[in-house]
Amino acid sequence: MQKYSSYDITLLLEQVSLDNEAAFRKVFDHYKSPFYSVAFKMTHNSDSAEEIVQEVFVLMWLKRKLIILANSPEKYVFTILHNCIYAYLRKLAKERQLKSRIARSEVNCEDLIETRLLEKENRGFIEKVINRLPPQQKIIYKLAKQEGVSREEIARRMHISPNSVRNHLAAAVENLRASLKHSKSAIFWICIWMQL
Repeated sequence: MQKYSSYDITLLLEQVSLDNEAAFRKVFDHYKSPFYSVAFKMTHNSDSAEEIVQEVFVLMWLKRKLIILANSPEKYVFTILHNCIYAYLRKLAKERQLKSRIARSEVNCEDLIETRLLEKENRGFIEKVINRLPPQQKIIYKLAKQEGVSREEIARRMHISPNSVRNHLAAAVENLRASLKHSKSAIFWICIWMQL
């Protein structure tokens, strides 16, 4: 490979800007190794460094008409290199952020699904226990705890005294607690206490 002075490189870059492919080949041979070294030092990845070098030369050819307009054509070429490296690093950082967000959302999603399944299972079990209550207790419990009806309104609807409603509700809660005492699931108990 022939070594070129800074002056020779400037002349070659001027010829590249005039669509001279032979001059472009000489510029490529001159810069490919140093460009690769810089790109590898910044990325620590040989494949990425090669892609960056290829992109630099593609951009250099596509923007060849601008080379002659630069105050320093050689600095212009190095600016293309640095811009390509920083674009790669920004892209890599965004990909890592996205992967991290996806991983977090997958974990959150899995946790949420598991929690919802447990809640559904627990609600079904609670419903079975409620359905085994004596008829009067079951009706009063459902009206008071699940529908939020006041004791006075329950008493009026069922044609019984508010004290009877209170006694039936207390008995229903006590029966539920006794039936559910043997459960080991923490979420299960949270659901129970939220309903009682």
